Amino acid sequence: MPVPHALPSTVFTTDQGSGEERFEAWRSSISVVFDVAPLDRDPLESFSASVTACHLGALLVGDLHFGRQQFSRGAPRVARDGVNHYLVQWYRSGGFVGQHDNGVDMQVRAGDITVFDLGRTQRTYANPSHVLSIVVPREIADEAFCSPSADLHGTVLRGHTALGGLLSDYLQSLHRRLPAVTLPEAPAVVQATTQMLAACLRPSRDTLAQAQPQIQGVTLERIQQYIAQSLGAPLSPELLCRTFGISRSMLYRLFEPLGGVAHYVQQQRLVRAFHALANPANRRLRVGEIATRSGFTSEAHFSRAFRAAFGLTPSDVRATARGTANRAGAFAAGDAMRPTAEYADWVRALQV
Repeated sequence: MPVPHALPSTVFTTDQGSGEERFEAWRSSISVVFDVAPLDRDPLESFSASVTACHLGALLVGDLHFGRQQFSRGAPRVARDGVNHYLVQWYRSGGFVGQHDNGVDMQVRAGDITVFDLGRTQRTYANPSHVLSIVVPREIADEAFCSPSADLHGTVLRGHTALGGLLSDYLQSLHRRLPAVTLPEAPAVVQATTQMLAACLRPSRDTLAQAQPQIQGVTLERIQQYIAQSLGAPLSPELLCRTFGISRSMLYRLFEPLGGVAHYVQQQRLVRAFHALANPANRRLRVGEIATRSGFTSEAHFSRAFRAAFGLTPSDVRATARGTANRAGAFAAGDAMRPTAEYADWVRALQV
């Protein structure tokens, strides 16, 4: 059953037919943006491609997998189709070599982010890749970048740089959260995304200032992921500040809505301990050992904090779990995404 107010979405996949038939289906699907061709001597029998796209109203976000091939937008094609959006691509794996404009060489590796102006020419030779792409109308990009003349065509933001890593983290978070975004929320997501793109691709005082909420949100999420992976180890504010290159005051501001750094870390440790105690597979572990593995240095402190948080003692949780079937939460994914619109039509009609 469709989710009320869910974003329009569409899926394309080459899962049937011969290699040539799959490539022709892909050629037809992607032709709204690129002319594609197989690379010389590259067999098509193993070729496959897929696109899962969501329409945010003013942006298109696509998750693409594709095999080796050539992508191009020559001068006749650019003049003929009139598509002049910006295409932002994060190469999660794979990459390409190629040229843009009048023979300017470029190379993109796994982890890099690149921008193409679809109103200008390019030719690239891609390896099998997994790409997150965002189609941004020119009017939105010009406004976000605080400059209608920003020359973004062929821009490559390396994944190992600070801004490249920050933007990659944001795009990964955006992709993960898209299924939960509703139509009423879409304009705010569009604004946050374009501000983040501007701040990382064309950093300036204005673009960085506008993207501060998004930058801080990504930084908080990165710290939370680090904490989740390190609960059994010491997690002092000094360590977190040093690891993420931020000041103590910034760290405290980020965690203030969550009750503070120390409170957040302790709550995450308690939740981990709760799950460990409730799992019958851990029945041979002493409570003190579970406390230590969860990052507590005192079993007495652990027991007091545990009861204050959950209203139960660690032994209560273990007793409740004993003799019950081990349950794993299963969330129904619902029906498979159904095509709700043609991606080509979306690209042609995309407007502010």
